[in-house]
Amino acid sequence: IPYIVRGEPVVITDMFTDSTKPDAIVHKWTFDYLREVFRNVNGPNAPKFYVATDEDTKCCRYFEPQYKSQQMQYPYPFAPSAHVYLDSFDGFVDAVRRSNYNAIADNFTKPRLLHYLHENVVFDGRVSISGWNAPEQFVNDINALTERLWPLASKGPFFGGFAYGKTWLGQKGIVMPIHYDAGADNLYTMAWGRKRAIIAEPGQLDSFYRYPNSHPFEGQSQVNLTDPDLDKYPQFKHAKLREAIVGPGDVFYLPAWWWHQFEQPFEDTATLNLWSKDVEKAPISHLRDINVREFLLTHLLEKSVITQLGRKDAKLVGAYFHALANGESSPYYASLNQDKLKQARSIMMEVAKGWQQMVSKEMPGGHPKLKQSAAALVDEYLDRTHRNIMQEIELNGWHPGDAWDLSRSAT
Repeated sequence: IPYIVRGEPVVITDMFTDSTKPDAIVHKWTFDYLREVFRNVNGPNAPKFYVATDEDTKCCRYFEPQYKSQQMQYPYPFAPSAHVYLDSFDGFVDAVRRSNYNAIADNFTKPRLLHYLHENVVFDGRVSISGWNAPEQFVNDINALTERLWPLASKGPFFGGFAYGKTWLGQKGIVMPIHYDAGADNLYTMAWGRKRAIIAEPGQLDSFYRYPNSHPFEGQSQVNLTDPDLDKYPQFKHAKLREAIVGPGDVFYLPAWWWHQFEQPFEDTATLNLWSKDVEKAPISHLRDINVREFLLTHLLEKSVITQLGRKDAKLVGAYFHALANGESSPYYASLNQDKLKQARSIMMEVAKGWQQMVSKEMPGGHPKLKQSAAALVDEYLDRTHRNIMQEIELNGWHPGDAWDLSRSAT
């Protein structure tokens, strides 16, 4: 409890040891149990689940489904290797077991597809599966869990209730790359299986090379923690990381903005995470924590350029940022409007100065980056966020203004 009161991450290992209380989802949510729960809901009202699939060693980098991608207008070319699809729970379990069977039959010598179900199941505190009616037993299980967790959650300084929740079920070998959740604390309950958690304090944007806000990988790091490329991302060597193993029945309290990567090296797993809503009249997170104030700067810098270019040139945003970060060595530099390019940098300089003034006047404690010049802040942001972002995928002849591949988004 002292960790939660201070807003620090902690693994709680004794939440479900009292045999006189219901177990909620712990040791109960197996594939077979949930299969029976959802098998009793058929027809047009049967729930469908988002499932990500990709080859072993690649699975699964989370990205927004197609409708969200189009809504955001994807200001960066994007061709994900993962495929996100909708399936019944029966279909998901069949896919997992077929994958496991094929791996054994091939003696684990051939690449196989891994499947990772990730579905929203709590909306504004109510159990629902992305608009579908949830089976009564499923609703009862989650309500029993939230009832057990609330006395613990309420100790958090800004935990005002359960806002949203997501269930994660997947195979051994899956890695959810390092990322952060903005603005919401997280209670992460392991139903079965074990996960390795790698976490890092908020901020550290110089080290983690964060994807920009409007990218489908928003909130994630460009660095592969399993095999970091220090030539491309040299500052990652300064990242400060921690590690924990979260096992069946454990509850992992993860405060907002903390970087985290979950790996499944041991066995298949099932997890339910519950995000918080703020207590009434809570200060915004940028006022609470010095470490997250730089996130506000990056948001404002990017938004200023997107606003300048306008909806008509939305698909050019990625190219403009790449040219700003790489200068004439960018393959997009010569094809862009040079006046707009200069104007974009000028606007970013003004935004950086405005951020410094706001932090120094309105945010107690300020921020270490107040010592840097506005030009240095802009250059640092472009270097850490945009220098390599358009080189990590094969664009297959893409040119600024072209449409890009959404074919692997959710279907």
